Amino acid sequence: MKIGLHVPCYINELNPEIARKTLLILRHFKLDVKIPTNQTCCGQPFINSGQPTTLPQQFNEIFKEFDYIVSPSSSCTSTIRSQNLEVSNKMFELCEFLHDILRIEGIAKNHPKKIALHNSCHSLRHLLEGAPSELNIPYFNKVKKVLGGEIREAKRDECCGFGGIFSMKEGFMSYVMGRNKLDDLISTGAEVITGVDFSCLMHLKSIAQKDGDNIEIKHVSEIIYESVFGDTK
Repeated sequence: MKIGLHVPCYINELNPEIARKTLLILRHFKLDVKIPTNQTCCGQPFINSGQPTTLPQQFNEIFKEFDYIVSPSSSCTSTIRSQNLEVSNKMFELCEFLHDILRIEGIAKNHPKKIALHNSCHSLRHLLEGAPSELNIPYFNKVKKVLGGEIREAKRDECCGFGGIFSMKEGFMSYVMGRNKLDDLISTGAEVITGVDFSCLMHLKSIAQKDGDNIEIKHVSEIIYESVFGDTK
C-alpha cells in the first residue's frame, strides 16, 4: 500500500507540525508513506471563488502513482473528490482513512483530557464523516469512533464561520458565528477542542485568544499523536 501524504498549503505555512505528526501516525501503522516535494495547492480557493484553475489536474499528475492519498484536511479532500480526476476516489481525510481503510477505532480513548469535537462543514456535509442534522438520518460519527472515549460535541452542527474567503469578506458575521460555536463547544465542559480542519480551528483559536477564553484547541492529528506516542505537552 503506497500512501501519498498531502500537506495543505495553510498547514505547510502556519503549522507544519500537523503534517509531521500525520506522517508519524501513518508510519506507526507500518505504512509506506511518501511526501511528494513538488506538490502544490489543490485549487480550493479558486474553485470556491468560481475562478478557473488547472491546479486539480496538476494535483492528479503529482499523486496518481499512489494507492491512497491522505490529507489532514477534509476541505482539501472534498475539493479533490469533487473533481473528475483519476485520484478523486483515492483521496481520504486522515480520520476517514483510519476508519474506512485501516479500521482503527478507540485510538485516543485513554487521552487524559476531556475532548470536544468540532464537526467542520466539509467533514460533515461533503465527506459524510458524520450525520448532518438536516438529513434526519441515524446518528454516526467516524471521527468519534476513531478517537474513542467520551468525546463531546456541540449541541448544534452549525458552521463556525470561517469559510475561507467568507471570513475575509464578512468579518463581523464570521466572528459572531465563531463566537456562538465556541460558546457551544466550551459549554460541554471540555478541556480541549479538536477537529479535522485546521482552518476552522485556527478561526476558533483566534476568537478564543482575542476574547480571553481558557481553552486548548488542537488538530485531531495532535490528539492522536499524543495518544499513540504518549506526548501530551
